[in-house]
Formats: sequence, C-alpha cells, structure tokens
Amino acid sequence: MMSPGGAHKSGQAPTGMVGRGQRAVPAAFVLRRIAVLVLGCWLAASCGPVLHRPAETPVLLPCAHGDCLRAVTWNLHAIPLLSPRPAVRLRNVAQKLREQQPDVVLLQEVWSHAYARQLLRDLAGEYRITTAAGCGRPFPCGGLAILVRSASGWLASAPTFVAYEASAPWYRWREWDFLAKKGVLTAQLARGDARLAIANTHLQTEYARYGRDYSELRRAQLEQLEQALQRTFGATPVLVGGDLNTAPRERSGLYESHVAPLGVDATVAVRAACGECGSRPAMPRPGRWLDYLITRHLDATVQVERLTNEAVDLPFSDHDGLLGRFDYAPSALR
Repeated sequence: MMSPGGAHKSGQAPTGMVGRGQRAVPAAFVLRRIAVLVLGCWLAASCGPVLHRPAETPVLLPCAHGDCLRAVTWNLHAIPLLSPRPAVRLRNVAQKLREQQPDVVLLQEVWSHAYARQLLRDLAGEYRITTAAGCGRPFPCGGLAILVRSASGWLASAPTFVAYEASAPWYRWREWDFLAKKGVLTAQLARGDARLAIANTHLQTEYARYGRDYSELRRAQLEQLEQALQRTFGATPVLVGGDLNTAPRERSGLYESHVAPLGVDATVAVRAACGECGSRPAMPRPGRWLDYLITRHLDATVQVERLTNEAVDLPFSDHDGLLGRFDYAPSALR
C-alpha cells in the first residue's frame, strides 16, 4: 500500500508540518505541555468517582448474512485533566461495545496510551487495537485508534498516520489542537479475499467560545484528507469515519463543498429521523452534527443508529456514538 506524502508507518517519524505563516514552537513550551499530559494520564487513569453502568440494550442492526459489516465511530472525550472521569467512562464504552459487537470501531480523542491499554483490558480479548506511534506525542498519534473484533475474521494491516499540515497556532494554548497534532489513521482490512480500507480522522475544533473561525483551516484539512484517500487507495472501497467538526448547512458551506464529495454519507437518514438533534448530547437545538460514517467506492446499503448518552459525559462521552450496518454486494470487496 502506497503512503501519501507526509505519511508514516507506525513507529516512524511523521512529516506533518505546521500551517503556513505559523511561528516555530519553543521546545520548552511543548515539553511543559507534554509534562502536564503525562501527569494527567497517570492521575486520570487511576481515579475518578464511580458512574452508574449503562442499561443493556438489544443488539442494534444485527447482520442477517455474511456480506455485512457493522462499524462504530465514537469521539470518547478522554482527555487527561480536562474531561471528567475518563477511566470510568471508558469502562462504560467497553461494556457497550461488548454488548453491541461491531466488527470495526473508529475512536477519536484517546489522548493517552494508558486509556488505549485500559480499553484493551476492559474489552477482555474480544478486540484487537491499532494505533500509531512515532509522532512525537505521549499519546496515540492524533488521539486515534481502530478496534477490530477478533471473532469477525477481519485482520488489520499495520496502520499509517498522516498529520494534517494545517493546524492552529501553538500560542493559542487553551485550545490544545496544535499539541494534539490531528490527522488521519488508515489501515487495510482483509477477510479471505475481501479487502476494505479504513480511514479514521478528527478535524480542527471550532472553539467558537473563544470567538474563533477555523473554517479555512478545516477546508485545508479536508482537502488533504481527500488527496490522501485518493493517492493511497484510489478506487479501493473505503470506510471513512470520525469527528469532522463540520455540520451540514453551516455558514462555511464545508459540508456541501468538501464533506459530501468524500463519498456516500451514511448518516443522512438518521440525521433526518432525529430532526434537530446533533451528534453531541445536551447541545442547544438545533444541534450540530459533527460525526460521520462515509463510504467511498463501496456498493452497499446502509443503516445507522446512535449510541446515545443521557447527558454530556454521562455515561460515555460528550459525543454520541454512531453504529452503522453495511450490507455489501458479494463482489464489492473483491
């Protein structure tokens, strides 16, 4: 599998660069921020009040035949020091995944290797986890992880992480996105002679509360994402998932100009069904829909359901999960 410019395999140094016109980052600043993250990882992974366990629900959108794949995308809001009770909430997420048994899970905001290890423990051997390292950060590159259910028969290749070249400036320290070094994590899935590419991504946060408008930055990230997918996978079937921080009909027009052309948006029907809800709980109505499952070059019928929270970070995250079932033609992945 060819890697796009700026890509690196797990364990290799990335070549993602700061966006044009941005200043060089003082090493002492980065080291201090990394030290805070490391301390936060240790503290947050070892403590936190007990939350109630989520009620069990029936399996949503079960497969009726073998030519079917069930996938979840979920931003977990697992940030040391900054998000409440991440270790406890991750246990609830693991319980929900074991209950629903999706074949593939695309996770965002796993901002600690300790959190990735905890998920692996709490999933009790039912899933294999894929992350990338070597990006100069004390957490999985981009905060991204891909889980593959062991009993599904799908096997994941070694991952490739591509850092987005455009990012917010380092001196806006309250926003954290520069330190995060966001990007896209890709892998190839294989089961027998079937092949499917996976792309998990997380784009620049808007930070409207600080009066920011990062539309042009997200535009550059979406253009890099499209170029990376085209260069790496060509006409190969791809499932793209993640938090794009971009809503339909927002003022920037980025959904219509850049997100929709990525492929077939599997969330269209569930968005229409839930009316003014967004993909985050307890947001003012109408809510913003930020999370997506998108297929490229895949002949499939799709259904999507939400894995909902009761409130922000209760009991899972500040984002609802999305579970999709993809029924594909027998020849679609060959």
